[in-house]
Amino acid sequence: MSGCLPQEVLFNIFLKLSPKTLLLCSCVSKSWQSVVTSPIFIAAHLSRTSTLDKKCLLLRRCYGTGSTKKERYSLHFDTQTLDLYLELKFPFINWNENFKLVGICNGLVCLSGLDILLWNPSIQRVVALPRTSDITTICGAPDNYALGFGFDSRANDYKVVRLLYFEDKTLFNYKRSPKVELYEVRTGSWRVIGNKAPRCEIVQSEWRQAFVNGAVHWVAYRENSTGYRCFILRFDTVEEGFSIIALPECLVNHSPSDLKVAMLGGALSIMVCGWHCFDTYVSSVWVLQKYNVPESWTRLIILDPSQELGMVLGLGENGEMLMASKRGEVVLYEPENKLMKGLGIYGAEDSFCLDTYVESLALLNEGKGILEEAEVYN
Repeated sequence: MSGCLPQEVLFNIFLKLSPKTLLLCSCVSKSWQSVVTSPIFIAAHLSRTSTLDKKCLLLRRCYGTGSTKKERYSLHFDTQTLDLYLELKFPFINWNENFKLVGICNGLVCLSGLDILLWNPSIQRVVALPRTSDITTICGAPDNYALGFGFDSRANDYKVVRLLYFEDKTLFNYKRSPKVELYEVRTGSWRVIGNKAPRCEIVQSEWRQAFVNGAVHWVAYRENSTGYRCFILRFDTVEEGFSIIALPECLVNHSPSDLKVAMLGGALSIMVCGWHCFDTYVSSVWVLQKYNVPESWTRLIILDPSQELGMVLGLGENGEMLMASKRGEVVLYEPENKLMKGLGIYGAEDSFCLDTYVESLALLNEGKGILEEAEVYN
């Protein structure tokens, strides 16, 4: 039967199937396998899945700290109640406190710990990036670094950008430029980027990234004798060049460690953190209404410590917000009347991450299969 259907018919049928079903189909015959594993089909399948009305959100949360830290990932329907769609199986060894979730893009999760990993939970494929590169071979381990993860739509390839900072004896750190290298899934190797990054620093202990409009974004700063000058550093994954987006004037001289970049409601956003009784909270949220137009920065909300709310995780169409509470619960918050509703989803307070997710075949050809061993959670 498999040999009776023309390739173009198979192609159109397969487009409507889930990644897990397509893995089974690829085992039926060589002709079916050739369709499922072709780069053209993988790209077409992602394009179709991305346009479906059925939207999912990937939620990451943690339990414990240090060597007892456990990661939990789950898919939820994009509704006010975040109803569970699928519990994902996290098969990796639990990490130490240096573990980070770098970013989520087109069904891939970029993780950084002892190694940098690209993981597709839909088909349980993983790529471990090489630990060494030309730069690290020559210069050794960097003093600090920052990572970004995104998709190159022109090359149809996923990229990890790494900014490496090496010790410099100058008075202010901003006088040194990081060395920059790029990992491409297609080649499976690191290469040095010719376009230099501006002389600036990224908060190393807490760096966060946001992939918006085909570019990776970080909060960056220059330090001088009077304080800080903050801005957003942008890396275009297609052109492989750097540029700067100005912040609202009231945030320019803010402490960079209190500014968190994010994508909220599909827009580039900045969360401003405040301090209360030796604890942090989100004091305000700013959204760039028109991308690349700094004048369009708009303050979305002001919060106070009495509300006991942490990071903003997402924005609803009606203005409500998904947030992490100080109790370590995901809550729905309505800014207009200051009402908060717990959703019964718990984890470590600062561990929550929520992002749009599409099931895809990314890494089907490049990745290695990993065991799916379910972990029991309380």
